[in-house]
Amino acid sequence: MKIMNNPPKILLAEDDNFAAAAAAEMLSSDYDLRRVATGQAALNALAEERPDLVLLDVEMPGMSGYEVCRSLRDNPSIGDLPVIFLSGRVSEEDRLAGYEAGGDDYLTKPVSAAELRTKIKLQLASHAERIRLKQDVTGAFSTAMTAMSSTAEIGAVLQFMKTSFSCQDYAALCREVLNTLGAYGLEASVKIYGQQGSVSFSPNGPCSPLEDSVLTNMYKQGRMFEFGSRTSCSYEHITIIVKRVAGDDPERHGRMKDNLALLAEGADTRIVAMDSSATVTRQHAELARLTANTSKALHGIEQSHRAQGIKSNQIFQKLQTKFDNSMIFLGITQSQEEELANMLHDAAGEARALYDEGLKTGAHMESILKQIENVGN
Repeated sequence: MKIMNNPPKILLAEDDNFAAAAAAEMLSSDYDLRRVATGQAALNALAEERPDLVLLDVEMPGMSGYEVCRSLRDNPSIGDLPVIFLSGRVSEEDRLAGYEAGGDDYLTKPVSAAELRTKIKLQLASHAERIRLKQDVTGAFSTAMTAMSSTAEIGAVLQFMKTSFSCQDYAALCREVLNTLGAYGLEASVKIYGQQGSVSFSPNGPCSPLEDSVLTNMYKQGRMFEFGSRTSCSYEHITIIVKRVAGDDPERHGRMKDNLALLAEGADTRIVAMDSSATVTRQHAELARLTANTSKALHGIEQSHRAQGIKSNQIFQKLQTKFDNSMIFLGITQSQEEELANMLHDAAGEARALYDEGLKTGAHMESILKQIENVGN
């Protein structure tokens, strides 16, 4: 990573003068851009000075962009540089060829300035993050690989089944899959799809856009699929791509495919369990919220009902007092007065009975609420 505030250096390998001028117009204000016209010139430039990112045209005189990228990846000192292919080819086969060659992204011409700038920023940021992650996890990853190196292949898969239960999110499960495959000496990338979204990882951290798109495409190719030097295995919620070891014998390759399927199936089961657990947690939280709101509403209804009962008694008491005082001046007979008093008494009794019935309903609702609370706990 750069410490000084110098603009990032970009090496552009492009034989078309018009395309090169267009790229320079898009990038020169923010980047230190150096352009070469052939693949060999690009390798020579890489030997002279290390850029921060490489833009490679696919079709060039002599070496193609794919050949340049493969040569770059074979050089330990510069093999981790971000590489973005620029090509007029748009087929899926061409994108797979770019991925197989080791590219990080693949843009089709003509590319807009906004897209090119965005992709370059993403790759530079991703490269810086990969460097940081390497520094952070090298010790832990090395320890995990050493601990598992003496374990039999099937034992490593069984160990994964056990340790996967401690993974609480997709990213942790991805890293556990990569650690298990690393114990086999296999380089891999993995993508998980679930109710909580999707994530993709390689040993260096989050996958590049091109690698992520290849994982997505391999998901459509069936349970087991082989292309180039790689093998992919997909279940409903996971895709794993493994790079085969050079000189691998057919027997070991067959065992690798069997173990890869077991590993993917175990991870798929864990993803389903994680999604189910997340669903139950959300439902429990919603039930707790609903119970709390219901309890609050019931207590409010009870208080309001009691207050109404008190007010009703006060109203009837006032009415009784006014009635008694008015009897003196109404000039009605004793029997008529007793009849009116009985009517008033009956009305008050009916009102109290209605209030008492409301109390019974409130008590019944309170009992139901306690049952809901006991189920939630």
